[in-house]
Amino acid sequence: MKNRYKFAILIFALIFLVFLPHNSLLNNIEDVLKEKTVLSKNFEDDAEEQKAAAQAKLKAAQERKTKQDGLLAEVNQTLVVNTEFAVSIIDINNSENFGISETASFHSASVTKVLVATAALQGVESGKYKLTQTLGNSTFKYQLQQMINQSNNNSWDLFNNLLGFNGEQKVADQLGLTGVNMNQTHMTTNAVSQLLLKLYKGEALQTENRDLLFSFMQNTETENRITPSIPTGVSFYHKTGTFNGGVHDAAIVIHPKNPFILVIFTNDNKGTPWETRFSSFQKAAILVYGYFDSI
Repeated sequence: MKNRYKFAILIFALIFLVFLPHNSLLNNIEDVLKEKTVLSKNFEDDAEEQKAAAQAKLKAAQERKTKQDGLLAEVNQTLVVNTEFAVSIIDINNSENFGISETASFHSASVTKVLVATAALQGVESGKYKLTQTLGNSTFKYQLQQMINQSNNNSWDLFNNLLGFNGEQKVADQLGLTGVNMNQTHMTTNAVSQLLLKLYKGEALQTENRDLLFSFMQNTETENRITPSIPTGVSFYHKTGTFNGGVHDAAIVIHPKNPFILVIFTNDNKGTPWETRFSSFQKAAILVYGYFDSI
């Protein structure tokens, strides 16, 4: 009887050792499978959301492209009063560049001064120059303000002599700007727009010096091209240029929703009245601003 009792205990112990752990293991396996099912479902949901977002982004880009084509057609009709012209537009938020004859080389006139100012301020940042040092009959900073804000050509000459055309060209090359020839004062609208973009992003100058340059690009001596088309209260920074038949303007416009860059170069050899040409800039700028309102 005693042996039977021991045998029963032994059988019970074996059942306990064999079946209970298996049940626990099965429960663990079931939990893991459930967890994997949930993770798989979440992954599938994430993948579907990413796919939907990518499709929405592609659709929006396609819609913008259609609008851009329409915009450029209208801008082309507006600027055709000039013998030749080029336009570069950058949608900063969407990192999109588009335009008309963007790589055509023009005598860039005083728009070139923005690159010269950038080179000069890089020299300040490197310690080679100081804003307070004497340049001509005044200070480096004053001559910089005169060159940009008042488009003073005597100040421009001082900086060209200080930096040298080769030094200015080196800065253009280091910034990755193509279509720039400082010896001939030639640039493309694409090169100017890329320079303005790099300034805006803080890639060409430190913030303090960038903001100083931008302050000189407001309330300038010439405000009859893009300026009248920018709504009151909207900040923008620009530089105009005029040389023989060349009339230009290059601006960074801080649109409330969609900041953008607009560069327009024109030449004329058919005697088109100045006011007609200035008006073509204003009409083109209104069209471009309207595009950024619409997206």
